[in-house]
Amino acid sequence: MDTSMKDLEQLASLDPARGREPTAMEWARSQAFVERVVAGEVTGRPARRRPVGRWLAVGGVTVAAGVVAAVAVPVLLPGTAEKAVASWSAAPSSRTGEQVLPQARACAGNEVGGSSSTVRPTDVLLAEQRGVATLLVMQKSGGTVVECLSVGEDQFASMGLTDGRTPPAPPAGRVTLETMSSTGSGDSMWSNIIGLVGPDVTGVDVRLDNGQILHASVKAGWWAAWWPGPAGGEVDRLTVVVHTSSGSTSHRPSKLM
Repeated sequence: MDTSMKDLEQLASLDPARGREPTAMEWARSQAFVERVVAGEVTGRPARRRPVGRWLAVGGVTVAAGVVAAVAVPVLLPGTAEKAVASWSAAPSSRTGEQVLPQARACAGNEVGGSSSTVRPTDVLLAEQRGVATLLVMQKSGGTVVECLSVGEDQFASMGLTDGRTPPAPPAGRVTLETMSSTGSGDSMWSNIIGLVGPDVTGVDVRLDNGQILHASVKAGWWAAWWPGPAGGEVDRLTVVVHTSSGSTSHRPSKLM
């Protein structure tokens, strides 16, 4: 027997998707992607990225620290991030710590900010649901505040937001920008933005330059949102609208940093 064939059989046994038959939707997406490649619509250009902080993207996406270009690797079967993007909604649903404990435990167990063996509902500072995706801002046992994005318990990104020190709250009616970035490529590209809110802030919206408005979640001194597209990795391609009891103010991200 050809030894190379034996090597291929051994490698095949390690394939986590071995024996899995793609769904009709997955075949359709795969065929559409191949057609775009043949037509020259898909390139090997790096995905645009502007992280402020450190991302750990899991599930075959990207691992990066600091300002590092993420190489876009085409995947024929839709992954966790693609499922999240496909089901995204502009208005989030708030979640309590009790409702997202499975996701919080998965977030606590990753290496960003150190792992936590014990997770309490009160460790979750902010939690929202958009489609099938859950966004968490939570505090780990070492004091570090982190963000995690997941579908179910399958995380596709996590970032450290603080180094364990409690950041000062902004002045009344003001917000800060702690991180903003984008990652991915093509139809599965997505962005996020997170910051702190001061007293008297009743809500925060993100208005993209194409006119689209999405509502951020605000809780426990934090505000956060994520959305499909590259705007989070581009300079001032969106506006942060801060609402208070006395009115609203609009800010470009560069003025909040």
